[in-house]
Amino acid sequence: MLAAYVFGRISTLGVVAIAAPMTLLVTSAVRLLRRGKDAGKNAFPEEEQKRNDRIFGIVNAVTWVLVFLVFQILPRLGLGKLIFPAVVLIVGLHFFAMPPLFRHRANLVTGAVMVVWAIVCPLLFHGDRMIGFVAGGAGVALWVSAVWALNTARKLLGSAGV
Repeated sequence: MLAAYVFGRISTLGVVAIAAPMTLLVTSAVRLLRRGKDAGKNAFPEEEQKRNDRIFGIVNAVTWVLVFLVFQILPRLGLGKLIFPAVVLIVGLHFFAMPPLFRHRANLVTGAVMVVWAIVCPLLFHGDRMIGFVAGGAGVALWVSAVWALNTARKLLGSAGV
């Protein structure tokens, strides 16, 4: 949505083009969650699950703190134009710090794509175009990753007979 906004007024068709796939993905995720609710309950020993949940929480907390700091520090250093690439870089890096449970190939590819995109965008684009492209590229990477994750979950549930 940020990319669409930066590049100009978003039309009704543009809103539908964004909202329709988003609705399909969320609906698919909810269906898969319901199907697999009991299937994965005991997939990992309780201690390992607790450890992974704790690491997941720490990684996400650090990510949000860093994003907050980027919005506070970069403008004071005269680097406000790099806020959005920095946020995409932080979000990309957070995929690598996830606990082993979440180190699926899709997450690692998503993290790598976002890190590279965050570094390349300021070199290729400037001003609002850079913000639009960095936001658009991050959005595409995250949506493709979501589709990949849902497809993987669907296959895993299918092979488990759920």
